[in-house]
Amino acid sequence: MCSIGLIVSLLFYIGFGAIFMYMASLTTSMNNFHPKHRGKIVGILDASFSGGPALFSALYGTIFARGHTEDEENQNLGGFYLMTAISFAIVGLLGIALLKQMPFPVDTEVTRTVNSGDSVEDQEPTNVNLALPEQREISGLVLVRRFDFHYLLWAYIFCAGLQLTFQNNQGTYLKSYRLEKYTTLFTTLNPIAGVVSKFFAGFLSDAIVHKVPRSGVLLIFNVVQTISLGLSIFFSNNLVVFTIVDLVIGFANGALWCLTPTMISEFYGMEKFARNWGAMMLGNAFGGLAMQEVFGALYDLKTNSENQCYGLQCFTWSFIMITVLSLCATVFHFGLLQKKLDEQKYEGEDNYVEMCCTTGM
Repeated sequence: MCSIGLIVSLLFYIGFGAIFMYMASLTTSMNNFHPKHRGKIVGILDASFSGGPALFSALYGTIFARGHTEDEENQNLGGFYLMTAISFAIVGLLGIALLKQMPFPVDTEVTRTVNSGDSVEDQEPTNVNLALPEQREISGLVLVRRFDFHYLLWAYIFCAGLQLTFQNNQGTYLKSYRLEKYTTLFTTLNPIAGVVSKFFAGFLSDAIVHKVPRSGVLLIFNVVQTISLGLSIFFSNNLVVFTIVDLVIGFANGALWCLTPTMISEFYGMEKFARNWGAMMLGNAFGGLAMQEVFGALYDLKTNSENQCYGLQCFTWSFIMITVLSLCATVFHFGLLQKKLDEQKYEGEDNYVEMCCTTGM
């Protein structure tokens, strides 16, 4: 049944239509599998989230746009909305029927109490619960007072907002650069990069989490994103450069949406996960709206009498804005990584002291 629930969750993400569906499927699936698979589960679900836009963008470009790239009024927008509504209804009904919370059984290991003089046959097995990653449940004001939460929060808001601004305005960029014939290609390519990134980040972070914190993996994506956005200020009208930036934004967005909720669940527990992650997404909603408003205002300053702008100069200041935001997010993620490395160091020292006291060293 857990596998069926995961499949339905994947459909929720592919046919993503409402935030409550996103939160319900994500939280349920995270609770239904062992925490050691947390990155994989979030990565698989969020990969479907990116797969949805890629699929629907491809469908729109090939079936509903019907080749009318420069005369949008001849595209079949009504038919596309009808298809979306039908898909949403079908997936919603499947979710009602099949999505259930079935937490994994608590792991146990058999240990033997070895008493002096007991033979192997006389040793009694005892069940001992294995420690789980969720050792703390933190929310509300206690959470707001934590520096690591603010590192995570503001890095997420800055990154998600700038990535959304870029993704939502790909058509505007391409039209200004007179590359609108590539609109379907790039609006499909970007979420496909997100799909690949979410799988990669989820599985990789699970494999190396005991050596490299997840924040370190996310930091690498942010550094590459900042460099590529810096280049876009001067060369984004070049097709090759725009392709690279489009892919990098997709990869960085995938890693962000995979690793951020995973870290929230591990740092602050699953009991209040929906509240904590939902509050962060609310912050992203306002932050993303503000960034896109600024993007629109900066673009309008360059438009002609027909409300159109052509050339690299149309986006110079908006690219500077999102590059600076990406740099700020990189700094925050570096701070989070440093804090987690310090915590691991202190935990290691505490374990060493405890071992010494126990053994009498």
